[in-house]
Amino acid sequence: MTPALRVHRITFFVEDLEAATTYYRDALGLPVAEIREGWAAFVAAPHMEIALHRGKGRYPRIELMARGNLEDARASLNARGARLGPSKTVRGREVCTGKDRDGNSIQLSADASG
Repeated sequence: MTPALRVHRITFFVEDLEAATTYYRDALGLPVAEIREGWAAFVAAPHMEIALHRGKGRYPRIELMARGNLEDARASLNARGARLGPSKTVRGREVCTGKDRDGNSIQLSADASG
């Protein structure tokens, strides 16, 4: 069975974080969800963010949330052809990461609310 997934965040890596933050906040009018050192996140839809991360030359990352157990979701997706590695703790949250066929980063975590 394929786990129920939802897009949680799409992260873009930008060279000039301050200019990009100004653009997304002021020109596009997206509400700020969080700003911290090297990072800015904006509300794009209910339960969905667009984030900017200081960094150059990296592909965008799509972050998905799976309903239920992370390891079960990872195993199910990998059985269907996804290439997600073992889980690890990132900023206090269990995640697993991988790449799509074009090299774009994918991160999967479990939705704690079930």
